[in-house]
Amino acid sequence: MENKEDKIIPRAYQVQLEEIAYSKNTLIHLPTGSGKTLIATQLIKRFKEPNPKPWGQGGKRCFFLVNTVPLVRQQKKVIELRCPVNGVGCYSGEDGVDFWDKRKWDSELSKHEVIVMTTQILSDMLTHNYIKIENINLIIFDECHHAVEDHPMRAVMKHFEHCPPDKHPRVLGLTATLLNANIKYSKVEDTLKTLEKTFQATIATVNEMGEVLTYSTNPKEYIQYYLPPALSNDAHSAIGLLTELQKLIMSVQLPPTLKIMDIKLKPGQKDISRDSMKTVKSVKNLMASAITAIQTMGAYGGNLSILAYMILLERLKRKAQTKEEELLYSFTLTRCIEARTVLVKSMKKYEGYERIVKFSSEKVLKLLNILREYNPEVYNKRGVPLVVNQSRKPLCGIIFTQERFTSKILYNLLKSVKEANPAEFGFLKHDFIVGFNTNPFNNTRESHYAKKLSCQALLKFKNGDLNCLISTSVIEEGIDVPQCLLVLRYDEPKEYRSYIQSKGRARSSESSFVMLVDAGDRGKFSARYSEFQQIERYISKILVGNTLERDAPTEEDIQKDLYEEEIPPYVTKYGVRLSAGSAISLLNRYCSVLPHDLFTAITPMWIQERPQNSELRRTIIILPLACPVKEDIVGDYFEVLKNAKRSAALKACMKLHEVGELDEVTLLPRKYGKVDFDQVDVKACFPNWPWDQENDETDDNLPKTGTKHRIRKYNRHYPVVLNGPSIYDEFDSKPLYLHVIELKVAYDEPKDSRENVIYNLLRNDQTYGLLTFNPLPKLCDFPMFISAGEITTSIKVNFAVLPLDDEAFEVIKRFHYYVFDEVLDIAKKFLIYHGNVNCLYVVPVRRIDDDYDVDWELLQTYKPIPPVVIPTDAERQALRVTVEEYKYAVVTPYYRPNVRPDRYIVTNVLEYTTPMSWFESADIPTYADYYRTKYNLEILGSKDQPMLEVRNITTRANCLLPRAATIRSFTDKQRKLIAEAQGDKKFSGFPEMFVPEFCIKFDYPGAMWLKATLLPSIVHRVTMLLTADELRAQIQMEIGRGHVTLPPSEKWEPILVDIGVATRSLLADIEPPSTVMSVDRINNPIDEFAPRKLNIITMRESVYQLQKKKISKEYPWPEENEPVDIERNLSTVTVMDVEVYESFVGAPLISVASGADSAPLRPRVPPPAAILPPPTPKYHTPAIELLLKKPSPRGPELRDILTSLTTINSHDNFNLERTETLGDSFLKFAASLYLYHRFPAMDEGQLTNIKGRLIGNRNLYYAGDKINLGGRMKVEQFTPTNDFVIPGFFAPEFLIELIHREQLRPTLLISLNFSREEVLSGAIAPATSSELLDRILGSDCPNDKERVACVQNAMQCYVKAQAVSDKSIADCVESLVGTYLVSGGIESAVAVLEWLNVLPKEHNFMQYLHKKVPTLTSLGQVSVEDVERILNHGRGDVEKILGYKFNDPLYLLEALSHASYIRNRYTRSYERLEFLGDAILDFLITSHIYEISRDLNPGELTDLRSALVNNVTFASYVVKLGLHKYLCSQLNPALENSIMNFVEHQEQRNHEIIEDVLYLIAEADCNIAEYVEVPKVLSDIFESLVGAIYLDSGGDLLAVWGVIHRVMHREIDAFKRCIPKQPVRVLHENMHACAKFGDPKVSSSEIPKVMVPVTFSKDGRQHTVYGVGNNKQQAKRAAAKLALKLLS
Repeated sequence: MENKEDKIIPRAYQVQLEEIAYSKNTLIHLPTGSGKTLIATQLIKRFKEPNPKPWGQGGKRCFFLVNTVPLVRQQKKVIELRCPVNGVGCYSGEDGVDFWDKRKWDSELSKHEVIVMTTQILSDMLTHNYIKIENINLIIFDECHHAVEDHPMRAVMKHFEHCPPDKHPRVLGLTATLLNANIKYSKVEDTLKTLEKTFQATIATVNEMGEVLTYSTNPKEYIQYYLPPALSNDAHSAIGLLTELQKLIMSVQLPPTLKIMDIKLKPGQKDISRDSMKTVKSVKNLMASAITAIQTMGAYGGNLSILAYMILLERLKRKAQTKEEELLYSFTLTRCIEARTVLVKSMKKYEGYERIVKFSSEKVLKLLNILREYNPEVYNKRGVPLVVNQSRKPLCGIIFTQERFTSKILYNLLKSVKEANPAEFGFLKHDFIVGFNTNPFNNTRESHYAKKLSCQALLKFKNGDLNCLISTSVIEEGIDVPQCLLVLRYDEPKEYRSYIQSKGRARSSESSFVMLVDAGDRGKFSARYSEFQQIERYISKILVGNTLERDAPTEEDIQKDLYEEEIPPYVTKYGVRLSAGSAISLLNRYCSVLPHDLFTAITPMWIQERPQNSELRRTIIILPLACPVKEDIVGDYFEVLKNAKRSAALKACMKLHEVGELDEVTLLPRKYGKVDFDQVDVKACFPNWPWDQENDETDDNLPKTGTKHRIRKYNRHYPVVLNGPSIYDEFDSKPLYLHVIELKVAYDEPKDSRENVIYNLLRNDQTYGLLTFNPLPKLCDFPMFISAGEITTSIKVNFAVLPLDDEAFEVIKRFHYYVFDEVLDIAKKFLIYHGNVNCLYVVPVRRIDDDYDVDWELLQTYKPIPPVVIPTDAERQALRVTVEEYKYAVVTPYYRPNVRPDRYIVTNVLEYTTPMSWFESADIPTYADYYRTKYNLEILGSKDQPMLEVRNITTRANCLLPRAATIRSFTDKQRKLIAEAQGDKKFSGFPEMFVPEFCIKFDYPGAMWLKATLLPSIVHRVTMLLTADELRAQIQMEIGRGHVTLPPSEKWEPILVDIGVATRSLLADIEPPSTVMSVDRINNPIDEFAPRKLNIITMRESVYQLQKKKISKEYPWPEENEPVDIERNLSTVTVMDVEVYESFVGAPLISVASGADSAPLRPRVPPPAAILPPPTPKYHTPAIELLLKKPSPRGPELRDILTSLTTINSHDNFNLERTETLGDSFLKFAASLYLYHRFPAMDEGQLTNIKGRLIGNRNLYYAGDKINLGGRMKVEQFTPTNDFVIPGFFAPEFLIELIHREQLRPTLLISLNFSREEVLSGAIAPATSSELLDRILGSDCPNDKERVACVQNAMQCYVKAQAVSDKSIADCVESLVGTYLVSGGIESAVAVLEWLNVLPKEHNFMQYLHKKVPTLTSLGQVSVEDVERILNHGRGDVEKILGYKFNDPLYLLEALSHASYIRNRYTRSYERLEFLGDAILDFLITSHIYEISRDLNPGELTDLRSALVNNVTFASYVVKLGLHKYLCSQLNPALENSIMNFVEHQEQRNHEIIEDVLYLIAEADCNIAEYVEVPKVLSDIFESLVGAIYLDSGGDLLAVWGVIHRVMHREIDAFKRCIPKQPVRVLHENMHACAKFGDPKVSSSEIPKVMVPVTFSKDGRQHTVYGVGNNKQQAKRAAAKLALKLLS
């Protein structure tokens, strides 16, 4: 950035060069600091289209290309400040652009007119057809001198070849040096011509160099020669030790990282896939650098250097892939310690600054002398001569080094100098920078942390907090740094570019450019330096003033020099151009997306073939096992190996493109797991998906479809059999059906007199019946509950047919409303009669012998229930009490002020007890005294009136659940609270007696009043049973099997009480959700709402502070978690510091990435395996009944269908959770098997991707929505007083329509109160209707509006609706599948899945259940002997271990073939079988524990399932059986070590699978290999073997179960007895951890992964770890395991 001012007046030469660049392609050559960027921004303005077209419709873009990541944001900022353009985008590899597709790029390009990016990105975009050259109007190449050989700039320019010249964009190059390497004087002109040909441009510069010298680089240059240090004997001894160590290192033979067995090489062939000496050479080079440091810096600097390398070796040792490699680092460390000890002893007589000076080289001392001149006390002293700082200004300098390690050593040396001699060097504020780039494919913090420190150092330098930077060439070019008064080349420049660029940092005429040069190289350097200056003058001579005369390159020159290549590129029919130079990286990228674990990078095998006595060679590529191309790829012959490899790689890419592994249009690798859901055959798997509807999933304000937070309104489904006449006038012709409610007391006759009365009243001949306009199907019996106990309820459906006239029906309707309104007092005054749906009318019925008849006498004689008012004195005095009139009557005490008066049944009239009788209290003599004292009531009537013994009856009870008093597991407190919640007045046997004078008696039979309290619950249960039966009948009819109506001879099984479910439902009313301690007051003690003290600072300081905060925010970890910086504290670092540092930098970032290098094959003949002991004589494999069941005509029980419609939030005696768990596992199995056979060419990732959508809640929601499950389900607890709808009565129709249309909340109905006649007639006066509409529509209250997609359920029932979450509907679908699986086995479950269209019926799933998959052996193309050989002759051992003999050994080979097993050319790797086996295991184990664990609640069942079905458990079985020894692979040592560590862990526990083993970190839990304790490959083997047995046995699930149970039966029994705690629960139980889970984040990968963070406290500090899983629950469990690991 040349200038930071907003308003800049261009200089004359800038205007001139701008005009030239506007008219033709131009390479502008100007010194650093002379304003090249200004010319570029002026050109951007001029090329801005006056009326820009949208991207994709002819719109063009300007690209500003840079070479380094820091320059991307820097140049973006400049362009934004200076150019009036619509959006400036900036992109680098750190942004993850390597994984972006065309849609993403189109989105970005549509938002920005100018794009700043690294050159490689545009090169890739052009290569893969994301953009075309003709879509660009201007390309600016910053530092264009880099465009040599295979640089991306040249690659970009090569794409001009196939673009018509009139559509070429303008090209502008910017450079200060023109030359990129050491060029002989005689070759300068040719080099410049080549650069011009590359960019199809001419070089332009100023006419007079004097024009720019004022603004550009013009420092004083100094050369300071130093003598090599005179090394002491000890220093020579240390060098000798290190030299000897180098020889020892080079003698080490590490095991090869890749060993190919049975790939027989022909004569002249050589495997060149890996260099086994690479690690050894790198360690040897470290020692060479240490020797150089001693020789050039002296003993003190050499000591620091050895220390730095020791720290590096310590870190490398922790990452060693083999024991031999670890041993190499260990003995190197030991020898380094010896060498360092020698140096330290030689310096021990000296301390502090004296030691540094005594044992530092003249080179270091010259550096110190130069820096000393910038000490203010020195340069401010008059008369003190200064050699370098002649301007006598404060220090602002850069020290350039050749090597990164030299920068680090110099930093620590100067730090020691400053500490030892603060008087002379206390002014020094220095830091070092080693790079800004990060690897987008690396998932750890290391490079990001180093970049952060570099960015912080650069920011501090810009703002004056630092005055000296030590750096490599990373800041030579482009990066914006202040004008430096000192630029010092600690290592002399080796090339012209480096000389010019580093000198360019000294822009001021007062600046000094100092080069330290070895005096021994004076001659060589002088010649080189002279040549540098000569080249500089020559370039100036041929260019300055000659811009217009310079000839542009001809078409022939460009064709020959730029477009012609030794290996012609591959150009597709879509114009995509792949050069040979890009082919190797594309091939490696393709291999990187093939399936692999965190420890293994899948790579091709490279073989060099060289004929005898020939200089020519060619390369043969063998592609990985997961690649469908099995034949060898043979390249052409070349003399140079690089070209031979490129030729083969290009041919491999062409072949991969041909078979569809590379995208047809873009040539990019098909992403692993990527699925085109718009593809016809894939789309066919989702018949319920609303493809043609507008998708609102992109709306971040709406919860996602299928989630529990997405709550929608549904029309409440009422059974069709409860419909009334469509036209009221037709009533006369419609008979009504009577259904009698039979109540049978199911508890023993009580001894208590009051309870005995209730017992007998329930058994008397008076009862109720239900009238409907249609006959009802058979219903099952069900229990009702009162405080005394259970009552079995039967509905004698269609007992009689009553031909009623209009008048009789009106009597019945009024009685029906009377019962709910006056007797029970639960009618809502805003409801009116509808009579078309939910017509279920209550009538009184009397039993006569074994017959029933409507009690017409009661219908005609019942009296209204009067309001409770205090009687007059005269009424009280006239009261006469008789047994006949009062016994069994219902009374209420008028002196108790309740909104709903309590009702009591008189159980006895106590003729011998009067108000004057003894009260049984010492303080209160009589009952009369009691009422006088407590209620201030005096008896006005007879003093002898008999007292009434009463028993409370509730009118607001939910009678569906057992009463608290009958459940012994409750505590007294729980029993009391539940009784109060249920509306039971008295929970104990406390007797109550009333004075008749103080009561109101109601003229309605007590027995009928008592039984009426059951009516709301009975009506609710009957309605839901009818809804369930209607759904059952619909399914039976539409799948074409079973009885639609139950035969007359059969009856449904009764509803039973699941006491566990009932207990939890009752407790849910009184116990709030348990709170979790998630606030750490130690680490967060400050009140967030307390006012903060104002801190007023300058704007410059404010901007600086904001910049520092911005840098910190860019990195996803808290600053306080950062470790001791071991790079900047060499002298004080401990081994513990290294350990902490390594843990920190090795931790994962949020982005998802993949693993490491590949590695060697297992031994051909494995050692004996740990075969399971023979089963005990009593052992037998228990059958899974579900697998044996066949569909029956009866189908599932009615109660089971009702269970599937009942969610846990309903708090009923039953819910869908158990069958949902079972249905979920079967759905996973069915979907996996269906997709496995349906798409035989798809990889496991693609199958997983499709399966995720197929069995996901969103797809299940769509399936359930199509059959209106949302309207049929029970989703909330039944509460008669709050949400009971009197059958036949709803809100007025015009209000219902208004509420639905305007999306209003039904709560607005509360204020309405219709007259009794309006309610019963159902007719609202037009004036009233109009007034109501005006009032509602005129309200501006925002609370009346329903929230979109977050509907509340309150009062929805009154408008024929209910609110249900998408997830509840999905759960219901799974439960229905589970219910049909239990009743009719797999065939019935499949029929339901096909009926729901979850599995398309036309695809006939049942054909896949036992389908054979053809193999090369079954086709006779491969012999069994060949398979045995590839299996390393381990087939017999594996079959013995498993107790299963394979009919086709190719299934076994595929099951054991790791993705790296390049020998196997007969099958795929095991991933597809693993995909299938995983689902089979889950289904079989879940089915088994479902059948044997009926005593477990759904949560316990899920926990048991999780403990048995997981990667850690399966991996444990693999190592227990020794199956890991038979894995066919080319394992890398890291994976080998990880496997062996787990094997040793299990061996020490005698292979017991106990709770602490389940908390180990599996590979699926996180994305960092170093964290993994259980490699996924182990569980993969187990799952793939299960899949192989299933296919080999012809789909025999019982045979598969036999193998599984034989292996797992001990853990199944043990875990059932004591279910292991889940990690999330264990973490929450750790109170001091204060664990808090964050919001889940879904990756944008093709196979979506969920990542969940958890923050917790340990040792007074907060930590955050991230768990990864296929869903939120798995990710939380993984995060909890990681947290528990760190806490332990």
